[in-house]
Amino acid sequence: MCGDCWQLNHGGIKMQKITSWTPFAKSVARVTFVAATLIAVTGTAFADPILPAGSTAGLALGTALPQGVYFLDTATYFERSARAPGAPTIDAAINLPMIAWSTPWTILGGRLEVIGTVPQLAVGTSPNSGIGVGTTSWARDIYNPAGLVGLAWDLGGGWGFSNFVGGFAPVNTYIGNNLNLGGNFATFVEAAALSYNHDGWSASANFFYSRSGSNSFVGYRTQPDTAQVDFSISKHFNKWEVGLVGYGSTDLDYAGPRLVAAGPGGPLGQISKQSQFALGGLVGYNFGPVIAQVYMTRDITESNYTGYDTRVWTRVIVPLWNPDAPVSRKPLITK
Repeated sequence: MCGDCWQLNHGGIKMQKITSWTPFAKSVARVTFVAATLIAVTGTAFADPILPAGSTAGLALGTALPQGVYFLDTATYFERSARAPGAPTIDAAINLPMIAWSTPWTILGGRLEVIGTVPQLAVGTSPNSGIGVGTTSWARDIYNPAGLVGLAWDLGGGWGFSNFVGGFAPVNTYIGNNLNLGGNFATFVEAAALSYNHDGWSASANFFYSRSGSNSFVGYRTQPDTAQVDFSISKHFNKWEVGLVGYGSTDLDYAGPRLVAAGPGGPLGQISKQSQFALGGLVGYNFGPVIAQVYMTRDITESNYTGYDTRVWTRVIVPLWNPDAPVSRKPLITK
C-alpha cells in the first residue's frame, strides 16, 4: 500500500488514492528508462549501443507514472569474456542517479514526463592470458549527461504506451577522448514502449533508436546508429516479483574514419557492425516506499563483440514527492 501517494486521473481533476503497488511499482520504474539512454561502452574492443543493452529490461516503460517526483539509482557490473584471439577481458561498472518528474499536465491524453541524469562510469581491461603481454588498467569518469521528454498514455485494460525523445550532450572527458566511452558527440534518442500490467502480471517491450553525430575530438563518428529492444514478463506474488528478461541490439551502420579501401567488415578503418542477444532472470521486492530489483543476463549470441557479456543490475526506486489528496470543502451554509 502507498498511503501517501496519489494519482491524477487523465482528463479531470479527481485525485484517486493508489491502493496497489503492483502497477505503481512498474510505472515508477519507468524512471530507469533514462538509464537506457545514458551509458555507452564503445570502441573497437568493447562497443555497445549508446543505450546500454538490457538497461530497461524488467520495466513497464509504456505505463504512465503517477504525478510526482522520483529518485532512482541504478548500478550495474558486467564482464565480457575474451573469446576472440588477442581480445582483452573487459569489466565495467555504471552508476545512474536519476530524477524523474511526472508533471500535472497532459497533452493529447498522455501524461507529460521529464527525466534527467549525469551518470558515472568505470571500465577496466585485462590482457588476454594466452598472449601474456599488456597490463590491467582502470579508468573512471562521468558520462554524457542526458535529458528526455515524452508522453505516456493509459490505453485501458492494463495496457499502456509511451514515446520519448531526447538526447545526450557532448562531454570532454578522458574516457571519452581516449577510450571512446561517450565523449565529444551528441546523440539523438527516440524510444517507444508497449506495456501490460494487470492481475499481477507485467510485460513490456521497449524499443530504442539512437543516432550519433561526429566526435569533435577526432573529427569523425565513433558511435554507429543503433536499434535495440529490451523485453520482460514477470509475475507479482504479494511483495515479491519474479520474471524473465532479455534484450537484443544491432548496429545500423558503420563508425570510424571513412577511408577509400574496403575490408570484410566494411570500409577499411571502420568498426564492424555488432549485434547481440541475451536472456536472463529478475527478482524484485517492494519494501513499502522503496522498491528494489535485481536481474542478471547472459549473451546467447553475439557478433563482433570479442566475447559474451554477463551483466548484473540492481535498482532502487524512491518516490520523493506526490501531490496530496484534495481536501473536501465544507458548505458555507448548512441546514
